[in-house]
Amino acid sequence: MKKVDAQSAKVLEEIIREQDHSFELNGQKFKIIAIDIKDDTETTVAEDVERDPELKRKLLQSKKDIEEGNYFTSEEMREMIRSGQV
Repeated sequence: MKKVDAQSAKVLEEIIREQDHSFELNGQKFKIIAIDIKDDTETTVAEDVERDPELKRKLLQSKKDIEEGNYFTSEEMREMIRSGQV
């Protein structure tokens, strides 16, 4: 997000105050819209996990694999790919 200087902020505030949220600049038309800081579509990981049983299953399996040492490092996986094992 770009911050505007004081003079630009005054111009934008005037546009909004006049209830005409559109303006023209260099032959192009623009419209100013307000956005909420927190988008309603944003969710937390916990919310995503509760909504998606498959995601929850995969995360629990990953946790179990890590606890049991059933995993490969990135370097190990790259080497397996290079050598054709995967």
